[in-house]
Amino acid sequence: MNDRLHIFDSQACKGDGLCVDVCPHGVIEMVGEIPATVVDRAESCISCGQCVMVCPTEALRLQTIPEEHFERVKSLSFGFEQFHEFLRARRSVRMFKDKEVPREDIDKILKAAATAPMGFPPHTTEVLIIDEVSELKFLLEFLVNHYDGLLKSFSNPIGRMFIRLATGAEIYGELRNHVVGFATKANEDYRRDKTDRYMHGAPAVMIFHANRWTTSYEENAHLVCHHAMLAALSLGLGTTIIGMIPPVVERSKVLRSRYGIPKDNRVLTSLILGHPKYRYRQGIRRDLAGVQFNCTAH
Repeated sequence: MNDRLHIFDSQACKGDGLCVDVCPHGVIEMVGEIPATVVDRAESCISCGQCVMVCPTEALRLQTIPEEHFERVKSLSFGFEQFHEFLRARRSVRMFKDKEVPREDIDKILKAAATAPMGFPPHTTEVLIIDEVSELKFLLEFLVNHYDGLLKSFSNPIGRMFIRLATGAEIYGELRNHVVGFATKANEDYRRDKTDRYMHGAPAVMIFHANRWTTSYEENAHLVCHHAMLAALSLGLGTTIIGMIPPVVERSKVLRSRYGIPKDNRVLTSLILGHPKYRYRQGIRRDLAGVQFNCTAH
């Protein structure tokens, strides 16, 4: 039976209705003992693929997702304790060995990053990788010069007023309370002896950007970055999420053109990575700001 959206193999189908039950938008229904697309609900399909993934006999195909994109998964080979120990081993790394990150490792990181959850398939997150020494030097100098301009504007009342009007109270507060102090020290160190406080001399930088007109594009990009960070850890690499890079790339016509960032894409986050210079032998316990079950106010 061939529907507009789904292809059902009536010979292989057991008629168990799993695909009907798992569909989050009721796009599939049982017609006798065989499932079928609900024609007037076909446009509600979000191409999550769950109907295909739960079918025990592989009797179902989704026309919006190529068959080769579905892969068998194995049962987890670890439990919570091993998973938690892996997470506890993660540290923000800002000192790296003078050693490049192999492209094959970057490919593995990107492969893992692509498994991140997304609001609606397909992924809208794009990744820019900078790992050439000359390009890293160019970006560093650009960052220094950009923040020189910001510091100059902050040095007088009129400049601060225009920044506040342009950015709003929340971003202005972040600039005043965090960015100005950091950039002042970073630029002083760079002018003195070329010390890199922005990318910390990392041999590779990943910059994540996404189409601003797509659903959940911000959350998706941050999840992709997070998956990339954990994948790098599994390869013995160190990482730190850097907030000083994205706003500069986002606002710079020069950098956007140089790196081919589409005009509708917003630069959201960045990750530095490389081989850690030192081994961390202890971790730090971290707790959430608060946890609440159900409603406690009466």
